[in-house]
Amino acid sequence: IDVDSIMRFIVFHISWILLTWHYVETFTLSSSRTQRFKFILESKGDKVREATGIRPSLHPITINAISEALKRNLRVCDGVEPIEVATATGSLVTEFLTKRRETSDKDGMEFNTQEEQTIAGRILGVVLRFDELETTLHERASSVSWVKKYNEWESFGVLCDDSEANTRIKEDPLFVMNRAECLLALFIDTIEAPKLSEIGETVAGGSNIDFIDSDRLEVLLGSQNN
Repeated sequence: IDVDSIMRFIVFHISWILLTWHYVETFTLSSSRTQRFKFILESKGDKVREATGIRPSLHPITINAISEALKRNLRVCDGVEPIEVATATGSLVTEFLTKRRETSDKDGMEFNTQEEQTIAGRILGVVLRFDELETTLHERASSVSWVKKYNEWESFGVLCDDSEANTRIKEDPLFVMNRAECLLALFIDTIEAPKLSEIGETVAGGSNIDFIDSDRLEVLLGSQNN
C-alpha cells in the first residue's frame, strides 16, 4: 500500500472537516526542557503576538499528538494494515485540532487551512513511518560517544536497548515527549524537506527545525558522529 497516497487521502478528509469548524485554541510549548512533559497550554489571548502578525507555531500540537500516538502504539505491524493506522491517526488529529478550537479565546491566531494541513500531514507522516524513524533515531544516538558516556539516551527518547522503550513510553511523559520531538525532527529533515525541495514547494510555517536544542539537533542531523 502506498503510504503517501494514504496520507493524501486522510489529510484531504481532515481538511474538509476543518472547513466546518469555527473555534480555535493556541497550543504553545514551554521553552524549558524540564517542563515540556506538562503539555502546557499558555494564555489563550496573546494580543501582542496577534498585533505583530506572527503566526502561532505548528510544532507544539504536532509533538503532543505524536506523543499520544506513541502512547496508543499506533503503528503498522503484523495484522495491522497501514490504512487502519492512518484512519486511527486521522481521528487523533481531528481530536487534537477540535480540542484546540473548543478551548480557545478568539484572538485571531487560529490556524488557517494550510497550517492545519501541514500539522495533519506531519502527524500522519511520522506515525506511518514510526519503525523507520525510530530505527534511524536509535542509530544516530548510538553513533555519538557522549550519548553512551554520559547515559544521555533518554534525552533522545530512546534506551540503549530500545526493545524496552514501550514500557517507558507508557510511564514517562518526558521520555515520550523527547522521542516525539526527535522523530518529528527526523521526519522534517529526511522526508519532508527533501521532497518539498524536489518538487519546488513549501509548507505553512516552513520546514525549520527550531523546536529542539542544538546538541540533540547535531546528532539527529548527522553532523556529529563521534
